[in-house]
Amino acid sequence: MSDPPPSRRKSCRECVTAKRKCTQELPRCKRCAKKNIVCSYPNNRAQSVSQMAIPELEFPWLDDLMQNPGMLPWSGGLQPQLQKFDAPNLAPSLDDSAIEIINSSHHTSPQSHLSSGFVEGLEPDYLAAAVGPVRSSLARAETEAAVHRFKTWPEKWVKEGKAPFIHPMLYQSGMPKPLQDAYAACAIYSTKTPQNEFVALTVIESKANELVRSPNQASWTPLDLLAAIQALLIFQFIRLFDGDIRQRAQAEQSEQLLESWTEQLKSRTEEEQRFTTMTAPSWRSWVFAESVRRTVSMSYFLSGIYSLVKQGYCTLSEKVTANSFTAQKELWDCNSALDWERAKQMYKPYWVNRMKFDDLLREGKGTELDDFGMVMMITYKGQDTVDHWLSTSMERNLVMDQNFHQSLLGMVSYTDVGSVSSSSDRFDSNHPQSHHSGSAGITPISVEAFTG
Repeated sequence: MSDPPPSRRKSCRECVTAKRKCTQELPRCKRCAKKNIVCSYPNNRAQSVSQMAIPELEFPWLDDLMQNPGMLPWSGGLQPQLQKFDAPNLAPSLDDSAIEIINSSHHTSPQSHLSSGFVEGLEPDYLAAAVGPVRSSLARAETEAAVHRFKTWPEKWVKEGKAPFIHPMLYQSGMPKPLQDAYAACAIYSTKTPQNEFVALTVIESKANELVRSPNQASWTPLDLLAAIQALLIFQFIRLFDGDIRQRAQAEQSEQLLESWTEQLKSRTEEEQRFTTMTAPSWRSWVFAESVRRTVSMSYFLSGIYSLVKQGYCTLSEKVTANSFTAQKELWDCNSALDWERAKQMYKPYWVNRMKFDDLLREGKGTELDDFGMVMMITYKGQDTVDHWLSTSMERNLVMDQNFHQSLLGMVSYTDVGSVSSSSDRFDSNHPQSHHSGSAGITPISVEAFTG
């Protein structure tokens, strides 16, 4: 039986079905283009072309050129639709066999190709790996150990005149005003009661706001910047973990400024941070260098721990791990150049390079580690490992107060946050237990559990 004669109808099938006048343009008439529907003509191979995943393009400059041949050549950019596609993929022409293959797949609408963003030869967007900062988790015991120390350091600074990252002799010639205000805030906070809480927190908030709005920041020396960051850290310790909602909100607003100041300090003291006990030209140079190292580490560490408490993960572990410091307590506690020179001869400095504590665990003793090193070691090696190390050296009670020791023993029974199961390298972003953006199953800890 012979095939029926081809239809002489020139209008597209869609306009014929709708009984509308067809303008008969290729590949789509104006009506189909306006309604964004498939436009197919009988006995015309343009039907298959219209089903290809090719974006609809409009070239008004071509119409203008046809109407006015004397106009200057067009020098604009491609249509936005065309920019979505890779030019080489549009270049090859389709032969008859390719057109037949497309015709055989007529059940797939061209809109589905466009909406999926699929281009032949390229990996689909939904299969691309998630890009973002590394997410790290930490056991609840280690998190609580850090928060416990944070909450005691303001009062420790008031009573002892020193903090694990603020050396008492660094500002011997005169304490900068930001640190004076922070010290006054610590003194007020240490006397806070339910009766005077409103007044105390109001004064602390006022002092913190003065710091973050300090004028002439562009003229700060590296020493001024260091003092400002140390003062802001003290305010953050108080406000993040006090339990007052307003103070916590104020502290969260200061996190970005703290990070900005920290980055500035790092970039402005790159040479000084290389000073160790062996290379520092003087004791004061070493005190400044060690103070910068500890302050930068503590800035990132505090933000990371608070993120762990609030969200169950942090994205700053790589920045913390990139830092190094001198762990020897006897060197940090020296109050004069003479004492420092003697301590160098008597004690090993225990340089903790990129938070690697293996040398200290192998050869050191508990009395040689201060609060800063203790918190960092617990974070990276695990409370169980540190507890065993202290008990082995028979000096557990000499380095940690009794309350802190009891709190650590009680923390062992808590459920871990995330999936950290190893007792070593817990906070290292290169650890297999670290998580990338988009990971699920990480349960945040209630902030209220660490306040009050």
